[in-house]
Amino acid sequence: MNDEERSLNEQEAAVKAEAEAAAKAEAEAVEKKASASDAKTKSTILWTGIAVIAILAIALAIFFSAKGGSAGSGSASGSADVESKGVLSSIFGGDSKKAEEKEAQKEAEEAREDAVKLDEDKVAQYENVGDSNKTNVATDVTESGEEPAKPWTTMTDSDYGVRISTLATGYDGYYIEDGSDEEVKNVLAMQFFNESDQDIQYAEYVFRSGDTAVSFKVSNLPAGQSCVVLEANRHQYNKNEVLELISRVVAKVDALPFASDQVLLVDNSDNTVTIMNLTDKELPVVRLFYKYFYEDQNTFLGGITYSASAEKVPAGGSVTVSPSHFESGVSMFMGSGVYEN
Repeated sequence: MNDEERSLNEQEAAVKAEAEAAAKAEAEAVEKKASASDAKTKSTILWTGIAVIAILAIALAIFFSAKGGSAGSGSASGSADVESKGVLSSIFGGDSKKAEEKEAQKEAEEAREDAVKLDEDKVAQYENVGDSNKTNVATDVTESGEEPAKPWTTMTDSDYGVRISTLATGYDGYYIEDGSDEEVKNVLAMQFFNESDQDIQYAEYVFRSGDTAVSFKVSNLPAGQSCVVLEANRHQYNKNEVLELISRVVAKVDALPFASDQVLLVDNSDNTVTIMNLTDKELPVVRLFYKYFYEDQNTFLGGITYSASAEKVPAGGSVTVSPSHFESGVSMFMGSGVYEN
């Protein structure tokens, strides 16, 4: 081996040794970094564990303290319990019953609002259902058949012999048109006069107020009598409201039906009614019909007609019933009938 080759071998060995030293140093640095990270992770886990144990210790201390307090003082426990429920309800809506009732009330109000809202198509449906020919309908502010320009107080329907008067104020009291007897305020009401020579068995007048349908239903109104009727959807009274007649349905009979040859109705003056069977056969079902009549005002109150029934009224005998809305001296019998069931 000559001097040149020996020199090359020495250079190669030096480079190799230098590379191995660099690789070893890098490996040691990586290992050191990993060791430090592992230590940090272990430290984090350790401190987390200590924190959890501390929290559990505090919770257990509070629990046993509260338990001991409730055993020692019932009033203090009750106060804490009420306060706790209040906090929970505010966070989780624990007072769900009140929330449900409030939501149900809101839905009912929305449903009622939806029930009286009409778009143009629904208005057209009303016009097609009843008699929408208004040629012989006039008010005190319009000529016959013309549209009202301002609120009217009297409307005359010459086709059916019906006169309608608006009241000067809203109705406050029990809502009787659906039998609910709920207290209401400022409900729109009108007085219907039957000026024909026939009894009205059923009538419905529907008016338009903007996009709202305003409906009045009357049943069993004798000829020559009047009736104060509350709006069917509890529409609120507004003295500036202009009502336009959309349609009406009026069904008349020569006389309201009474089964006078079979039964006799007796007001017992104690809000009960005795149904007497005038025949020699048992009557399967007897129904009676009645309305509120106020003699001082000489008018019926409510378009509704109430009914009550009795079953198996014995031949020549009687049955006494207590109708839910019957008031002696105020209620008037409007009809009766015998039925198979």
